Amino acid sequence: MKKGIIIIIGLLSLVSIVMAYTPPTSHNINLVLDTGYTAPDQHNINLVLSDVTTDTCSCPGLNENWDIEMSDYCNITTNCNLGTGMLNFTGVGETRCNASINTIDLGDPGSSGTLYIQDSCLINVGS
Repeated sequence: MKKGIIIIIGLLSLVSIVMAYTPPTSHNINLVLDTGYTAPDQHNINLVLSDVTTDTCSCPGLNENWDIEMSDYCNITTNCNLGTGMLNFTGVGETRCNASINTIDLGDPGSSGTLYIQDSCLINVGS
């Protein structure tokens, strides 16, 4: 009976910690619980927390693909080096480029999206 109470208290503590966690740049949390027995009197819970990226207007970093959602109406003002990453556009809307972007490939915004190349925009495409 004591083990059951201790496990319940431990799980309640875990839930309160997870509920109190706020990622620095995201409000969404993916929670994966993997439970199992390693010994008859021990329970392990592996908790993996990861931020869910919802900001398509920010550079993802070197050698990463950048998929800009046109409905986010991005105004890109920070330089970005995608290295071997590709710059792609999806959805309906528009994006304004006001920065330098280096990419290996530039996708087409399509007929439902508009990419505005502003005065300070430079998109370098190639190796």
